[in-house]
Amino acid sequence: MTPSTLLSGKRIAILGSAGGLGLTLARAAQNAGAEVHGIDRNRNFEAVAAFYRADLADPDALGEVAQALPMGLDGVAFVPALPGDAPRDLLIHGLLAPRVLAQSLAPRLAHGAAIVMRGAPVSQHWEDSLPEIRAAMALRHEGVDSFIPRWGLHLDPARTSQTVGWALYAWAMAQCATLAGRGIRINTLTPASPDGSLPPTRCAVRADYETNGTLLAADAALFLLSDLSRGMTGANLVTDGGLTAQRLCRRDGL
Repeated sequence: MTPSTLLSGKRIAILGSAGGLGLTLARAAQNAGAEVHGIDRNRNFEAVAAFYRADLADPDALGEVAQALPMGLDGVAFVPALPGDAPRDLLIHGLLAPRVLAQSLAPRLAHGAAIVMRGAPVSQHWEDSLPEIRAAMALRHEGVDSFIPRWGLHLDPARTSQTVGWALYAWAMAQCATLAGRGIRINTLTPASPDGSLPPTRCAVRADYETNGTLLAADAALFLLSDLSRGMTGANLVTDGGLTAQRLCRRDGL
């Protein structure tokens, strides 16, 4: 249902174009008229204008990709597939690779460009976690192995995805004032899962299919990449089929 002209004439780079939400977004962006540049370890989407192979665990390789991408991109989306739930992999692939690429690419983007990253909505534990969020915002590849035990992520690996999402959202908010001077907006997107698929329990409530969640999340990312969102920056758009709203209502007795 996405208009075929939504991204007409725009050049969009997508980290994660080989699978999951990134692959779905690459296809949707191409169908919306964009010239798509894919970034990943493998090339699974043949309609890209160019493909850039990158080892997401290697900051030098990421820097080389940033330099190889064309100047004046109109938008970049950082939604790489996440390899399991090991804290180290989640931090490297989910947090560091998007942030390193975003930092390197920002000065090379066109005026009015859009940056989209995965985020996580603020919850009741946000304020208690601010020291960890600040540390994650400044984390570098060489500090990952010490970061995990410092913040107890090895004791509760499931918490890592929240740390990653909050750190990227906080980093996006911290960057939006600086980027605004060049007309660049930066927002985060929170799907129901890393690849956007809806959990079975939510599908039953919505009479929907799991994979439709990925399509809906990709549509939301298209919106954030398009001129329709030019008034938004430093925001987090939740596309989880109402899961966050449901949790908040249960928590607050609404």
